[in-house]
This record gives sequence, C-alpha cells and structure tokens, in this order.
Amino acid sequence: MSAKKLKQALVAGTALALVCATGVGAQTVQTAHGADAVDPRDAKLDALTAQVQALAAEVQALRAAAADAKTSVRAVETKVAAAPKVSQVDGRPTITSADGASKIALRSVAQFDIASYRVSPLTAANDLGSGSGVRRARLGIDGAYKDWNYALWGEFGGSGGESAVLNQAYVEYAGWRPAGLSAPVRLRIGATAAPSSLEDATSNTDNLFLERSAVAELVRGLDAGDGRTSVGLFVNDQRWYASAVLTGKVAGVPSTPEYDQQRGYVLRGAVNALHGADYDVHLGAALQGVLDPADTVAGPGGAQAIRLSERPESRVTAVKLVDTGAISADGATISSLEAGASWGAFYADAEAFWIDVNRTAVGAAHSPFNPSFSGWEAEAAFTLTGERRVWGPTNGAFSGIRPRHAFDLSNGQYGAWETAIRFSDLNLNDHAGAAGSAAPLGGVRGGDQKITSLGLNWYPNNVLRFLLDYQWVKVRRLSATGANLGEDVNTLSLRSQFAF
Repeated sequence: MSAKKLKQALVAGTALALVCATGVGAQTVQTAHGADAVDPRDAKLDALTAQVQALAAEVQALRAAAADAKTSVRAVETKVAAAPKVSQVDGRPTITSADGASKIALRSVAQFDIASYRVSPLTAANDLGSGSGVRRARLGIDGAYKDWNYALWGEFGGSGGESAVLNQAYVEYAGWRPAGLSAPVRLRIGATAAPSSLEDATSNTDNLFLERSAVAELVRGLDAGDGRTSVGLFVNDQRWYASAVLTGKVAGVPSTPEYDQQRGYVLRGAVNALHGADYDVHLGAALQGVLDPADTVAGPGGAQAIRLSERPESRVTAVKLVDTGAISADGATISSLEAGASWGAFYADAEAFWIDVNRTAVGAAHSPFNPSFSGWEAEAAFTLTGERRVWGPTNGAFSGIRPRHAFDLSNGQYGAWETAIRFSDLNLNDHAGAAGSAAPLGGVRGGDQKITSLGLNWYPNNVLRFLLDYQWVKVRRLSATGANLGEDVNTLSLRSQFAF
C-alpha cells in the first residue's frame, strides 16, 4: 500500500472513531429537533465509512496479489532447480541432470600435420612424400548414468593410408569400491584402447612429440591400440594403477579377411613411488601378448602370421622403413619396463621393450629358434614458463601441460612454452648375418631405426596446442641377399591441434 493511501485510511479511521464516540450527542440532537430532523454530519460519516471499506478491500487485494507472486516465484525456482545444468570447461560442453546422476559431454580432437622429408639416398622404395594431412579428427561423446560410464567416438582423420574408423565404443561399470579404495574398480567392455606403456597411457593430445616413439607405437598396434575390442578391469588408488585386459580385433573391416579373429591380452601396473608438492616419480611394467594371431585363410589349416613394421615417427607418410615381413607364428609376448619423473618444470621418462615371436615354420623347415626384437626410448622436457606435468592414477601416467596464463597479447601473456628431446631405437633384426651375404636360416632383416628428435611446443590455452619437431632418422638394414638398404632421413614437422 502506498503512503498516500495509508494516510487516507488513518484519517478515515480516526474520523470514524470520532463519529462513533459522539454518537450519543448525535442521538440527543436528533431527539431535540424532532424525528424529521437530519444531521448533515451523517453524510460525511457515511462517506468516510465507505472510504475505509474501500481501502480495506484494496489492502486485502494487495495481500492476495503478493501471495500469488510469492507462489509464482517458488514455482519458477522449482522449475529451475529441476532443469539440467549446462556448463563448459576448457571448451567442452557438458550437460548434467539436476540430481547429478546423469552427465554427457561432447568431445573432439583435431590434429593437422605438415611434414617435409629429406631422404638420402632417395629411391622409389623410400620416398616418404612431403605434404600434409589430418592426423586425427575425432568427434564423440562421453557420458555417465549413476555408476555406469559410456563413450562413443568416431575417427574421421587419418593420413598416410588410414581411413575413417570407430575410435571407441564401450560401456563401463564403476560402482564397486572394495577395501577402502579411493576410486571405484572399473569393468569395461567394448571397443577401446588398453594402455600398454607409459607413452601409450599418456593422451595423444599431451605427448611431447607429434608421435609416440616408434617402438611404443609398434607394440600398442600388436594387441592394444585405438578401437580394439576388449573386456578389461582397471583399478587404481591415489598412488598406484593396475589393469588387465583381454583384447580381440580392431573394430571395423580388416584389409585382409579374418576367419578367426586375433586374441590377446595386456597387463600393466604402475606406482607413484615418490610424490611431493612439486615432484613425482613413476615406476611401471607391462606384459602383453598375442595368444592367437588372426587366421587369414578359410577352411582347415589356416594361416597365422605376425608382422612387425613401423613408420619413422611421422604419419604424413605411409612408408615404413623397418619391416620384418610376415612371420609364420602362433603368438608373441611383449614385456616392458617404464620409469618417469617430474620435478618442477623438468620432466623425463624412459621405456624398454622386448618382443618374442613364437614362430611356427620357416618355409618347409621348422625354425631353429624364435626371433626376438627390442626397442627403447628416452625423452626429457623443460617447460620454459614453469608449468609441471603431474602424475595421475586414473591411467598411471603423467598429465599434459596446462598454461598458468592463457595467451593474451593485451596483458603480455603468452601461454606455456616447452622444449623437448627424445632418443629412440627400434631393432627389428634377429640373426641378420653379415652384409654382402644371404640371410641365415631363420634370420630376420627387419632393420634398425634410430631417431633423435627435438621439439618446441606452444600451449596458447587449455584447448589449443602447436608442436614443431625436427628429427634425424638413421636406418640400417640389409636385403635378403645382403645389399645395404639403409638410409638417412631429416624430417621437419608442424602440428596444430585443438582438443576438448
């Protein structure tokens, strides 16, 4: 009610009270002047009474309107509380139900690479072909409903001969937390990637270089890697990680028909051996194997083989400079050790791999031995702007760089900058024999590839990243007759990336 109307109500009420108080006098006056006499004050009294009644009705209407408004506000608040919540962190759109039981996020990764190769001596067989390509172009969703997680990603990129494929499609139960674990045990089934090494457990959007080391890439491709059908168990606490995964074929149509699909396994464990406010030390090991290679021939007998080959840590090209060719085998075992550490802005890691192939025959004669191959990598990085790579238990690996200050020229901020160096060796020779002579019986001349890489990485913000790499590649390989097939390659590569 306004002040003016309130004042009017008070005046009217006062007048009414005065009239009531003088009612006896009015009665006396009326008696004195006779029954037909009319007091002029009666009209004023009636007017004041009507005015008070009108103001009272108006007050009642205002009270009712206020109650209705309050009810409407509560209804709106109830609707808002029941509506899903939409958020966006680091460019990732996420929708969460009001009760928090359900969540779905849109995910995407895009990597565009440019590479220039200088090969010496240059032949038709080793012409890598400078150019550009979309290394990855992924779009998908990650979601959760109560204790269940799921993911569906498509891969629409791929250079050097790859094509669009299913990247991952799995369902995961994460509702069991035994023995006081800080994180639930995760049981996952579908098409996904089982981490087979430290580099493999590190996201491809956070690796130091454009590509993983050649040996890590080769090993993950044997029975792990993106889009491989699997069922696995993942367990971790704050300072350790363990996983056990049974694997099958890579989702999609194989280039060679498969009449019995491959079966394999990947076991990996890692521990955060030392941890502090500005340092982490990682130790880990993995054991994996191909239990049964894919059978590529219909009918009885079958044909099982394992082939080891890899590119020179660059995927603009499809050429593989080291290659064992198909080895008749009924299985393979891969073991590896890994270590890593971060201390402030400094980071380093190293891994070693041993690959043993269970060969079944060499031509018509049984092999006198099973071939063994090996490889290793060691890399280090220093963040010029001071950011640190932190160890995380979910995958038993180190996180990527998150800039303290996003790129902003107006405020003199330039994101995060990182330098890196790596040495790697992939040796696919076994009992190769001497140059100038034919390979011994059972010997494999797949070649030895050594690579030294230098990198400069720029992180404008948490979504964008640019990588500049220079590599010196040395391949030493003999042909079946003993001719030298070695070559030297210098590679300059640039990647632009966004990921959320």
